[in-house]
Amino acid sequence: MALRRRRKELPPLAEGDVYARSYGDRSDEVTNIQRVPRPDPEPEPVAESRLSDRKLRDAFRSRLERREDD
Repeated sequence: MALRRRRKELPPLAEGDVYARSYGDRSDEVTNIQRVPRPDPEPEPVAESRLSDRKLRDAFRSRLERREDD
């Protein structure tokens, strides 16, 4: 018949001890990095030469007509 021995109760660990056992000791080589928010992009200036839907359709239609003439 085997006798069972009771384990000794371990003393409670402090939070710092638990952290050191889990992650290792903190060194001076560790650098904390904070994310810098990106600035809002500036809206692109609208060029006057930009085509509207109507101008684009008209240009396409005139190009098709020139193509049919050839």
